[in-house]
Amino acid sequence: MSSARPGFARKLTRRVVPLAWRRRIGRFLRETPVRLRDLGPDLVSSRDGGALPPPRLRIRASLTSARNEFLLVGRDSRAAIRRVFEASRSGNQKYPRWLDYGCGSGRLARHLAALPEVEELWGVDVDRDAIAWCSAHLPGLYRVIPGFPPTGLPAGHFDVVCAVTVFTHLDEKRQLEWLAELHRTLRPGGLLIASTHPPALTYMRPDLSQEQLALLSRRGFLFAPGHGQFNDDGTFHTREYLMETWGRLFGLSRYEDYGLNGYQDLSVWQKW
Repeated sequence: MSSARPGFARKLTRRVVPLAWRRRIGRFLRETPVRLRDLGPDLVSSRDGGALPPPRLRIRASLTSARNEFLLVGRDSRAAIRRVFEASRSGNQKYPRWLDYGCGSGRLARHLAALPEVEELWGVDVDRDAIAWCSAHLPGLYRVIPGFPPTGLPAGHFDVVCAVTVFTHLDEKRQLEWLAELHRTLRPGGLLIASTHPPALTYMRPDLSQEQLALLSRRGFLFAPGHGQFNDDGTFHTREYLMETWGRLFGLSRYEDYGLNGYQDLSVWQKW
């Protein structure tokens, strides 16, 4: 009888406590030891000019505010981006102007700025607090953009646009509008480096219905709204879908299954 009680308690909790509150409680329980561990380094960081953004900004890009994960994911992402960039670039061209689309509080941008190819780095995001922090602490130009284009960014200006963990959360309408906007900002021959969720990652969303999974199988695309926050939404793509839709604006230069940190697919697209 005692062995049945935990299962009963879980079922009762699911019925009584709204999902949004369960998620908040779970995040609080996960975050408390992380915040305590990082409290000292964060206090030092805030005094010496803010080497890392505060935890309230770090957690917006991840499931945790952990300092070490923020740095490690950023470094690994830069390594993956540089790998596919070097494999896709034209040998006789330079690529000095880069844009980090959806830069957040600079998890990737802080590392992109150190690449020898990058002479001019821009970062854009809808998060005003994150952009304010980047502008105050990181090299580069940072701007707040609206949730939908246009952005006011210069046309044909960028040699490389990076879109990491952004199209993984956009519905189809917004995705296509942003693809067109990023295409506008790239110079002819410029590169779009983007990450996407493969269908295999639907295991992250046990709430998906059989109808949603069938739609993904049939169309090669699924947008699954979450529970309020941007990162709660999930978007899944097949390579075939990307070829058919993104291929209307770009030519596919490279595609790596799980190429971004062994998790998301990573692709490189050249502006026609």
